[in-house]
Amino acid sequence: MTVRVNWDRTPVSVHHDDQDILETLILHLRNKYGVRKRSLVMKDRDEGGYLFFIYQPCNPKWILEFEELMPEVREDE
Repeated sequence: MTVRVNWDRTPVSVHHDDQDILETLILHLRNKYGVRKRSLVMKDRDEGGYLFFIYQPCNPKWILEFEELMPEVREDE
């Protein structure tokens, strides 16, 4: 399952079925790129799974980079 990002809404929403993946993505964005203005991870009542919102500019490449690293993240668990 890939991370789904809705770039067409304000604020941008980030979705995944696994809460831990989103928490790890938040840490990646904060530690590597200084992204700090975001919501907590919460249940997605509309589509199922979980989501969080980003309230500052975020380069889509940063999330693609995380997805490339994600198999390594899952192996460590």
